[in-house]
Amino acid sequence: MILQILPPEGIIVSESFFDTQLLFVILGMAAAVFVIIKGAKLLSKINISKTVKKPSYTS
Repeated sequence: MILQILPPEGIIVSESFFDTQLLFVILGMAAAVFVIIKGAKLLSKINISKTVKKPSYTS
């Protein structure tokens, strides 16, 4: 065939497979960043008081 516009079918399948994998990797990274940011915001709101009265045991 002198003028072949589309590549063979096997190449199309492998390209779409790699595109799908790339999409899942990008979405997974975005979800991980979202969870990390939400966790950091939650942890920054927690107040840890270091001046808590400790019980003293005297006799």
